[in-house]
Amino acid sequence: MKDNRCPLCGGILVWDYERGEVTCSSCGTVIDTIYDYSPPYRKNDISYTGRTEPARHNGGHKEYYIHIRRYNLVQKYVMGRPWLHIDYDKYLNTGKLVKTIKSDATINAERNIEELGLRHELQHYLKLIERVYPAALARTERSKYALAYILSYLDKKKRPPLEHRVINIFNISSTSYKRLLRLAKKIHSRIKPANINPP
Repeated sequence: MKDNRCPLCGGILVWDYERGEVTCSSCGTVIDTIYDYSPPYRKNDISYTGRTEPARHNGGHKEYYIHIRRYNLVQKYVMGRPWLHIDYDKYLNTGKLVKTIKSDATINAERNIEELGLRHELQHYLKLIERVYPAALARTERSKYALAYILSYLDKKKRPPLEHRVINIFNISSTSYKRLLRLAKKIHSRIKPANINPP
């Protein structure tokens, strides 16, 4: 259990004191059993030794308590939602849910973007949207990428992309496509040709 990582998959280990187990947050394997259930030392404890760090059991108690709280919180969030996937390493270290939970649809959309080699171009148009109409980016990841894709089509080919193509690449609904198309036309009308400079 070197560096508090799972020896099997490298995931972050979580000390679950309720179950008395050390569990991998990624693969779920029970790595060890906790035998010492004592809380961290406090300065008003008789047993406090005057050390500046709390007593350690396979690492600092404070860090593990934080990881346990975060782990339990995110498990409640995704309970009953098997289509959601968590980047446990990122979440347990940052405590932020932003961009740490992704749906199956978003993962598939990102895979399609990579396979089609669209990442660089879409990033360019997302930056352009951020300059011209930042409120448009208050959407899911796949909707933002779909909006950038539609905008790139309007810019280069002077016509929108085929609806079924956008739906298939970005895993969005027909209703979302129509909404994003209207928004893309609005953004395109605000863009000066000198501001575009497509990649």
